[in-house]
Amino acid sequence: MTGPVDPYRTLGVPTDASSEVVRDAYLVLARRFHPDRVVDPSDRARAADRMAEVNEAWRVLGNADRRAAYDLSCRPAPAPRRPSTGPPADDRPYGRHGDSFDGVAVSTAAGCALRVGPVVLALVVMVGILVATAVLGPEGEMPSRMEAGRCVDLSTTVRVVPCTAQTPVIVARGVAGTTCPMVDRAAAVAVVLPSRTEQVCVAPPGTPVP
Repeated sequence: MTGPVDPYRTLGVPTDASSEVVRDAYLVLARRFHPDRVVDPSDRARAADRMAEVNEAWRVLGNADRRAAYDLSCRPAPAPRRPSTGPPADDRPYGRHGDSFDGVAVSTAAGCALRVGPVVLALVVMVGILVATAVLGPEGEMPSRMEAGRCVDLSTTVRVVPCTAQTPVIVARGVAGTTCPMVDRAAAVAVVLPSRTEQVCVAPPGTPVP
């Protein structure tokens, strides 16, 4: 019986690959193994099985939250704590009664939040920095299409694209310099339009538009 399939191995990318590298690898494999491109029936069945593996790997690695959860699940479990052979508690350097945090119980939910929370926060901050530093140039999307509910691509220049699980979404448009709203506990970041008098507020992918 084989173990679970490693999505990184399925797509042929390293574990530290960027989201763009993961997406490009998926597209190459999807074009290669799509059953509609195979004529022989026996080969088509094998291609369908391979395509299912490729799609499952993309489902995990193509979403930032699912990828972070998978990476955490693959970390080795901590080694069991060995009994202390040091001096008695009263002689420890933390004080006469030892470390004040000794014996503090942490629930499983709280421990999971402490592990996953920094990863999610780092992803949100990275998206925020990327959006905040992007300014529309001559090749950017026309400001008239920068409306709430549309998604934008920030890879080279800011432009309106079809919404996917990887594209930030515009949640508001207003006067430049105004504060962007909090939407579904996610902080929106302001991007100034070429007119310099208007801005759009962009939130992480999947944020609902009020």
